[in-house]
Amino acid sequence: MSAAEALEKEILFNKEGEPSKVIISYEKFIEFIEAHGLDLSEEDLEGIREAEADQAAGNKDEFISHEELKRSLGLECTS
Repeated sequence: MSAAEALEKEILFNKEGEPSKVIISYEKFIEFIEAHGLDLSEEDLEGIREAEADQAAGNKDEFISHEELKRSLGLECTS
């Protein structure tokens, strides 16, 4: 069973009998929005694009390690 088949939904049909709208719960709608990054601002999306470009270009100086991040946040490293 696919995710679309498992989703609780109501399908509305037009006069020709073709599916025209899908109704899902608000909770599932928010999950979809967040899972696909549709809740991000243009500034957030630009930051993601820049980070992806840096990663693709191998610009390791633009990133810090997980351990460095934990230290900067005052968290203890366990690795």
